[in-house]
Order: sequence, then structure tokens, then C-alpha cells
Amino acid sequence: MNYSKFWTRFKEWALTTNDEDILPYKLRKIIELIRQNPDITLVRLAGYLDTDALYLARYLLNSYKSLVET
Repeated sequence: MNYSKFWTRFKEWALTTNDEDILPYKLRKIIELIRQNPDITLVRLAGYLDTDALYLARYLLNSYKSLVET
């Protein structure tokens, strides 16, 4: 999986989606952080959340798929 392409797509989605539709609290908070700092990278976001970037990318990918593709 090319996470850089996914990250670009995810950020665009996060900036335009209605966050009231997002049920998982963790994902809602990540979207808030992206909206506060739209230029943030996946690695910086992982550092801010004190987590592994690969774990965060997989979590976001799975969450995105379950929300958007259903």
C-alpha cells in the first residue's frame, strides 16, 4: 500500500467531511487535529499522538475504508 497517496486522499476527506458523521472518538479527534493544522504529515501526527506511524496509517486506512466504502 502506498501510504503517501492514501494520506493525501485521507487529508482531503478529513478537511471536507462532516465530523458529526464520524462515530469513533479517536478518529474524530484525529480529524480535528488535521483541521487545526492542514499541513501536518502522517509522521508528525503520529509523533503528536505518541504512536507508531505505520500503526496509525493502518488504523486510518481501515477506518477510512469502513466509513467511506460502505
